[in-house]
Amino acid sequence: WVGESRAVAPFVLPAQEVDERLSTYLTPLVRGPESLLARREIPDEYGWRNFGDIHADHEQLHYEGERPIVSHYNNQFDVVQGAIIQFLRSGDPNWYDLFDPLSRHVMDIDVYHTRQDRAAYNGGLFWFTDHYLDAATSTHRTYSRANRPRDGASYGGGPGTEHLFTTGLATYYYLTGNTDARDAVIELADWVVHSDDGEAWIGGLLDAGNTGRVTPWKGADAGPGRGAGNSINALLDAWLISGQSEYLEKAEQLIRRVVHPSDDVGRLSLLDVERNWSYTVCLASLAKYLQLLEDDTSRPMFGYVQAALLRYAEWMSRHERPYFDQADRLQYPTEAWAAQEFRKANVLRSASCYADEELRERLLRVGARLADRAWEDLLRFKSCRSARAAAVLLTEGVRDAEFRGPIVLSSRPISSTDDFDPPAEFRSQRTRILLQLKSVRGCAAMLSRAFSPRIWRRVRWSLR
Repeated sequence: WVGESRAVAPFVLPAQEVDERLSTYLTPLVRGPESLLARREIPDEYGWRNFGDIHADHEQLHYEGERPIVSHYNNQFDVVQGAIIQFLRSGDPNWYDLFDPLSRHVMDIDVYHTRQDRAAYNGGLFWFTDHYLDAATSTHRTYSRANRPRDGASYGGGPGTEHLFTTGLATYYYLTGNTDARDAVIELADWVVHSDDGEAWIGGLLDAGNTGRVTPWKGADAGPGRGAGNSINALLDAWLISGQSEYLEKAEQLIRRVVHPSDDVGRLSLLDVERNWSYTVCLASLAKYLQLLEDDTSRPMFGYVQAALLRYAEWMSRHERPYFDQADRLQYPTEAWAAQEFRKANVLRSASCYADEELRERLLRVGARLADRAWEDLLRFKSCRSARAAAVLLTEGVRDAEFRGPIVLSSRPISSTDDFDPPAEFRSQRTRILLQLKSVRGCAAMLSRAFSPRIWRRVRWSLR
């Protein structure tokens, strides 16, 4: 019933898989001495702040302290959603024993339920703890004073869009009716909205426009990275769960900000894998938008997103290579890169559903080749089932299995880029303020705004 309804995606029944590697990979994750459940015993964290979180054992690889490392994962790559998918696919109650307390941990502890802190923090999701360092005094949060660099380098921070996962909580609400999960999804989406609200920051005294904080991109004010992808995904989930069109409209605004059907993709340095590997997270959110809006023929953004996704996918099909063909460019060539290869393969195959026949065949061919290489590279690691790799495979492995079966093509016609306005360059609030400071007119305009009582009331309310 779940498979036929397509209410949960990705989804394919184990009996319908044409490749045994996924089932062979998944079984030890919930059964036996090395299962994710058994690994809870390693850090022995059964207090109210930590129970339910999975042990981030992949952080032990380059850890030099006393073992075992204690590292908090905080649902990176949405283990909640992946475990729910596996429970629905198999009916194995061990998956329920994994996702139920994890869901409660995320919604109760990892989401920062307050409006009394900074806009950057209010309602956000705390990151996992430091890479390759013990959690020390950080309890469930990200940073510990014990890990502050001795050279005085900048250290610390709060929630960020590059660690923002809502789909599992939304699915948990649909399954259980737990309104705390629904409220957490909406709270996280509201955090995205408020983080991009210029007047929610001190800079709002000088400039009212969007901050750009939810669409970060290395070397530019905005771009198709995982920050943008996670933000768009959270807004789509909030739209689905609340029915409020404002979330969908905000998601479309962010899409227009970070991609365009006529983008010169080659200039974005997407092949700089250490810095920009996560652009596939953003493209996956574009594919999700198309899947959700497939039946809304009146939505003008559908054609825009379709054309933009195909623009990037076509470029990928010609230029992307397996990560381990360029291992010398990886700082830590671990099993995590093989797991992320699946995301790259699945984006290509997702885009194929909206392509013409010639491009579709190429996207499917290259996607299948990358997926086979992903399995080959992943399974040669003894640590192939580490927490981070497993987190990705719980979802992307199922999507790979789904694409190895019949492909469901879009019923919408292919769009032409001729119908779209030229791309508008986005500048962050910080950049706009710096540019205005360079001219007398700009400084005068900002001073005039700064002395407005209305602006002070708005910004004070936002910052209190």
